[in-house]
Amino acid sequence: MRIAFALACVIVAGCSGAHRHGERRHAADTHRLFVEVTPEGSRKSNLRSGAHGGLAKIPFARSVDDGGDVELQVELAGLDVSGSETVCNVKILVFRLPQHDLLGIADGAARARGTGREAGNDCIETLGATLVRGKVRPLLERQLHAKR
Repeated sequence: MRIAFALACVIVAGCSGAHRHGERRHAADTHRLFVEVTPEGSRKSNLRSGAHGGLAKIPFARSVDDGGDVELQVELAGLDVSGSETVCNVKILVFRLPQHDLLGIADGAARARGTGREAGNDCIETLGATLVRGKVRPLLERQLHAKR
């Protein structure tokens, strides 16, 4: 009885809150990598904007809502005021879909002038775009080559 209860708890915990990925509709296109962006936690719109801004600068990457080859899970790891600046930390987990295998993690910190909400927004969006163009891009390139 305890084993059945424990198994049921694991199944429910594993399924609750997890989002589902659609069928890979773009698998035949070997010239582009289709990327889903999933922001987690607070400031979701800024996290999404930053990741999309970085993807827009990568010629072979295309943002899609579902059915992608790769998912970028973007999280705000920290947002603090230090003197007259705002400091932000962003973490991006890169997953191969539909298996949801972790391909890599990119994280970084940045500063923006000012201490208001707008400074935080700028910090998050700029850092997110920079991480995608810099640290995430090689992971995407590797996945595009594997797709071919």
